[in-house]
Amino acid sequence: MTELNETAPPPSGFGVRPGRARFETGLLRSPPPLVIRGTTFSHLSRTVEAEIIPRLVLAHGHGQPVEPSNVATDRTYVTDFAELMLGTESSRAAEHIQACRERGVPLETVYLDLLVPAARHLRHLWMNDEWDFADVTLALWRMQQLLRDFSPAFCGDTGIKSAGLRALLTPGPGEKHDIGHMMFGLVLAGEFFRREGWDTWIEPDSTDATFIATIRTQWFDVVEFFANSDKKLDDLAANIRQVRRESSNRDIGVMVCGPVFNERPELVLLVGGDAVVSDFSQEALQARNVVNLLTDRR
Repeated sequence: MTELNETAPPPSGFGVRPGRARFETGLLRSPPPLVIRGTTFSHLSRTVEAEIIPRLVLAHGHGQPVEPSNVATDRTYVTDFAELMLGTESSRAAEHIQACRERGVPLETVYLDLLVPAARHLRHLWMNDEWDFADVTLALWRMQQLLRDFSPAFCGDTGIKSAGLRALLTPGPGEKHDIGHMMFGLVLAGEFFRREGWDTWIEPDSTDATFIATIRTQWFDVVEFFANSDKKLDDLAANIRQVRRESSNRDIGVMVCGPVFNERPELVLLVGGDAVVSDFSQEALQARNVVNLLTDRR
């Protein structure tokens, strides 16, 4: 499995991209890399242990047992799983996911019908002051770990055909307060892209100078912005204009994702994007369609 690596030199093929020839489309290979800039995954683990865990209230009690069943829209199952991630028995979460798999539930269903609503519920608990920021951030970090642990099974162990395409995933401006929930969404999106053979790069801060430096020096076919609210749409529009202006790919596609765009997809026109992502399982296909459309305009 590809390690989440944030400060190490980029993998082969991640250098300054003069053209598409650097990729060999159609060759079988291991799952493409998911790169997250900022700090190594092991360093992130140490940071959580050193700075977040000491702030937690240890007497949260035990997570409620969850019966692995068909992961449909069972609200109790989702909330129980979220509580499990918050409690002292969070290590049992992987066992429950594996039990679902053994019952024939695909990992995609587990991700979309259990982990995504559980992450949303955790955010709700924080927004309503039912759990504090440190607790919820740690729970969401544990859910990122689950994605990492099941990545080989999700992406397939037999090798993936390279799509010869690269995606940059990033939060919209003003989302730092919600970084735990946002990073879970970015990593999950990266898994769906990787399963379809895309190389995927995550930038945690689209307002940082490093973000623009990456856009200038790396080749990306698509940039996807995640936004939870409509409070910073003007800033997002400015970000998108800057991406189009500075990108080494003059035909770069821009996609937007998040509750605000799910509720009002027409806002994609306001911010200057090309497509709205409402379904993780379809975003790689949508991204490819955007690339094809922009290429055909030449």
